[in-house]
Amino acid sequence: MPRFSFRAAGVGAVGAALAACSGHTPPATGAHPAGGVEAPAAQGPGAESVLPPIPAVRGPLAVTVVYPKAGATIAVRDSTFIFGAVGSGDATLTINGAPVAVEPNGAFLAWLPVPDSALSRYDLVAVRGADTARLTQPIVIPSRRPPGDSADSAMAREPFPDSGRYEAVGLGYTGTLSDTDRVVPARPTPAGTYKWFLAPGTVVRVTGRAPGGFWRVALDSSLSVWVNAAAVRPPPDAPPITAPPHHVVTMARVKAAPGWVDLAMPVGAHTPPAYLVEENGHDLELTLYGTTVAADVIQYDSRDTLVRSVTWEPETSDRGRFTVHLTVAPFGYLVLWDAAAGRLVLRVRRPPVIDATQPLRGRTIVVDAGHPPIGATGPTGLWEPVPTLAVSQVLDSILTARGATVVMTRTTADPVDLEARPAIARRADGEVLVSIHFNALPDGLNPFTSQGTGTYFFHPHSIALARAVQAGMLSTMRLRDRGIFYENFALTRTTWMPAVLCEGAFIIMPIQEAALRTPEFRARYAEGVADGIESYLRSLAAAP
Repeated sequence: MPRFSFRAAGVGAVGAALAACSGHTPPATGAHPAGGVEAPAAQGPGAESVLPPIPAVRGPLAVTVVYPKAGATIAVRDSTFIFGAVGSGDATLTINGAPVAVEPNGAFLAWLPVPDSALSRYDLVAVRGADTARLTQPIVIPSRRPPGDSADSAMAREPFPDSGRYEAVGLGYTGTLSDTDRVVPARPTPAGTYKWFLAPGTVVRVTGRAPGGFWRVALDSSLSVWVNAAAVRPPPDAPPITAPPHHVVTMARVKAAPGWVDLAMPVGAHTPPAYLVEENGHDLELTLYGTTVAADVIQYDSRDTLVRSVTWEPETSDRGRFTVHLTVAPFGYLVLWDAAAGRLVLRVRRPPVIDATQPLRGRTIVVDAGHPPIGATGPTGLWEPVPTLAVSQVLDSILTARGATVVMTRTTADPVDLEARPAIARRADGEVLVSIHFNALPDGLNPFTSQGTGTYFFHPHSIALARAVQAGMLSTMRLRDRGIFYENFALTRTTWMPAVLCEGAFIIMPIQEAALRTPEFRARYAEGVADGIESYLRSLAAAP
C-alpha cells in the first residue's frame, strides 16, 4: 500500500456557510400548487417597518434564473425554491403554469413542486402588455436511492483490508500556514462533522477507504476515524514507517505566562499523539490516543491562579486523559507540538480584563467579511461578498469608535483563502472573532418559513458570544429569530478565542436582497453585531 500524508487544512479549512438574504414575501395567491408561493412565517416585531421598500424598476423584459442553475441536480422530490428576475416590476410571471409574484424591482422567489422527472425543466413566461419573454431552465432529477442505502453505508461496503502500515499525516503540506495554524481534521463517519484535529506528523494506521475520497485511520487500538482524501498525497522522500511510535506520559508541568498557562507533557517520542480537547464546565479535558498515561509527577506554578489542579486517568492501555480544572470557564486554548523537545502543550488562554463601563476599550476584535471565493447570489444578482464587506466596514467603524482595535481579514474585493482567515485572527491575538455572512438554503426547505437571522458557533466557549450577538442583531434588524446553531464552519472552529458566524439575513429573499443594497440596513446589521459583542464582553466583566 502506498504511503500518504495529508495536506493540512487550517484550523478552519472547510467551506463556510452559503450566504443570502430575506425578509419580504410576495403576496400569496394560495398554496403552491395553484399560486406558486406560500404565506410567510411570522417575522420579528415591526420587520416591515425596518426593511426599506423595494425600489421600482422598469426595464427591458428579460427572464433570468439565479437558482437553480441550468443543468443543476435537484436533490429533493417534493418541492423546492426557484428565484431570479424578469427585468421589470410591472410584469407578470408563470413558472410551469403557476403564477408567481414579481417584486417592484422585477425579482421573484417561488416555492414550487419539483418538476416531474419526465419534464425535468422549469418553463418561465413573463408578460408585460404585448411583450412576452420565455426561458426554459433544464434540471436533473436523480434516480431514487434504495431504502437504507445511505452515503455512509455505501462507503462502508467497499472492501479495503487493514494493511498494518503506519503513515504520518501532514508531511506533504506546501501551504503558507505554520504548524500552529494547520491541522488534519477527522470525523467519526465519512459524512459526519469534524471532531478530531491531528497535528502534522501524527502517525496513524490506514485501515480503510470509501468512495468519495475518504480514508479510515486508527488513532489507537479501539478508535478509527475518517479523513478527507482531498488532503492526502504521498510525502516526498519519506522513509517507510514500520511501527507506531510509543507515546508515554509520566510527568506534566504547569507553567504560567502573562497571557496564558501551559500544560506541557513530554510524550517520549518525536511525533505527536492524536488528541481531542473537550470543554466541560470549568474543565478542559485532553484525551491522548495511542498513549500510555501514568503521570507520577505534576509540577505546578505556585504563582498561577488560572489552573486550580490537573488530574489524569488511563482509559485503556493506549489511551489516557488529562483534566485541567480551571478557576473560570475556558476562554480559549491551543494544542501545540514542540518537536525539538518531544512535548505536547495544551495552552490555556487567560480571559481579558474588561472595563464594565467601556467593555470594548482596548479589546482586539477580528471582523471577517465572508467570502470570496464563492458566496451566494440574490435574485437580482447581488453577490454575497459585496454586502459582507460593506457591513464589515461599518462594523469596523462602530467598534473602533467604541474603543476597540479591529483587525479585518479582508478589506478589498480580492479573495482570501478560507484557511488563512482564522490564522489571521490567532496571529493578531484577537479576543473575539465574528464572521459576517448572508444566508441561503439547500433544496427542499421553504424560504418563506425558514428564513430569518441566525448565529453559528462550534466550541462551547463561544455559546455566550453567539447568544449575545444573536440578541443584538434581532434588536436592530428585527427579522425572524432562527436561533443559534452548533455548526462546523471554518471560522467557528478556531479555539484561541470565542468565534461566531453571523447569518444576519437571507440574500435569496427579494426584499432583504434589496435592503442589503442600502446603507441604512447594512448599518443596522453592523450595529446589532457590535451591540452583541459589547454585551458579551460586559458579561465577562461581571463574571465571578
